[in-house]
Amino acid sequence: MLAAGTYCGGLQVMAGATVTFDAGIHIFKDGPLLVDGGSTLTGKGVGLFFTGGTAVLNLAATSHIDLEAPVTGGMAGLLVFASRTQPDNLVHSIMSDDARNLLGTIYIPNGELRVDANSPVADKSAYTAIVSRTMRLYGGPHLVLNTNYDLTPVPVPDGIKGTGEPVTLVK
Repeated sequence: MLAAGTYCGGLQVMAGATVTFDAGIHIFKDGPLLVDGGSTLTGKGVGLFFTGGTAVLNLAATSHIDLEAPVTGGMAGLLVFASRTQPDNLVHSIMSDDARNLLGTIYIPNGELRVDANSPVADKSAYTAIVSRTMRLYGGPHLVLNTNYDLTPVPVPDGIKGTGEPVTLVK
């Protein structure tokens, strides 16, 4: 179990490791969260907060990821939150072929979310919402953005449209 708190300089989950995040906010300050291939990262009630010029999320291809956002508190419904003060050239990467449950909202207002997986991403989540300055899909990813909001106690943050609303891609 990895306690909620601040990880200055980031954190690397090495190949073969299994890490379960305790519920709460996990802050990555001035360094990335690197999840190597062959490792496992899980947690319920988890908010990942990134701040500083090198704080990004990087989920390697053969990693196993299963994460759910908090139900209450300041990051309720927010699985990933990149600080609004981060530079716009940062890339957060989901390359995992086993990131089937990413329940909550991924908020990257200034950076890029890059999805490069060969298997479905987030298809087992009741919902996954993405707010990102740029999103790039590479290779053959199968990014699934379910909108089954009523199937989970994880709240939908204000401003996320509901089922049946039109989807818009903007430049």
